Amino acid sequence: HSGVALAMARAAKESGTLLIVPNAGADAVTGPQCAPNIFRSSFSNWQPGYATGVVAAQKGYKRAMTITWGYAAGNETVKGFTEAFEKGGGKVMKDLTLPFPNVEFQPLLTEIASQKPDVVFAFFAGGGAVKFVKDYDAAGLKRSIPLMGSGFLTDGTLEAQGASAQGLITSLHYGDNIETPRNTAFRNKFAVTYKVNPDVYAMQGYDAAQMLAAGLTAVKGDMSKKDALYAAIRKAQIDSPRGKFTLSPQHNPTQDFYIREAKGNYNVVTGIAVKALADPGRGCKM
Repeated sequence: HSGVALAMARAAKESGTLLIVPNAGADAVTGPQCAPNIFRSSFSNWQPGYATGVVAAQKGYKRAMTITWGYAAGNETVKGFTEAFEKGGGKVMKDLTLPFPNVEFQPLLTEIASQKPDVVFAFFAGGGAVKFVKDYDAAGLKRSIPLMGSGFLTDGTLEAQGASAQGLITSLHYGDNIETPRNTAFRNKFAVTYKVNPDVYAMQGYDAAQMLAAGLTAVKGDMSKKDALYAAIRKAQIDSPRGKFTLSPQHNPTQDFYIREAKGNYNVVTGIAVKALADPGRGCKM
């Protein structure tokens, strides 16, 4: 996660060791802590928030509230949402936070009910996401105030969320039903090998290995040729199950973000929120 990755990025930057981050979205990894030897195969926290903000604005919502845990991943994702939503003509009325990993949502849900925004944007993951989505529904809010989120709200959590999650709109750089030969082959081989369906985390890990392979191929396995190794990874086009992507100058994937709707136990892709979205890499100097 982001806390671990930030510590690893500091150590990698100081030692000059190659680091490929396969999940953590901490903006600083490809922002102020960027380095020639640090790469990411996943996303920045800003990206899914920004993509969801674009979708919310396109739907015509004008007044939004956000809710998340008060830590880096939540705060950075909400900033991305706010940037895009307000650029699209909306206004975020209020940001609601609670300490990680607190899941006592009721006081904040009561405030949402009293404020009556057009839409609520949420960032939670794992068990917290399960409880939040179920509590939001139980409070009667799902019927009156649309809920949207970063894709991690429903990724890997749909089965536990049950009926409460059905119809939720999220945005992420992967979806269960991207209908391309590349994704179909990946999903089939993964399912046969591991006896489970791959999720976004599996895809990101697979692409971290593809990035490393691109570098190793270029230097014929000689990792002492660091400059050539890093240059090859930086210039590679990765043929990912999510769709082909390249890396931004700060070494974060420049990638499509999909609109997904929760249907059954799947996050079904219904469109593209933003094509080739690049993280701005603010604060990166290298």
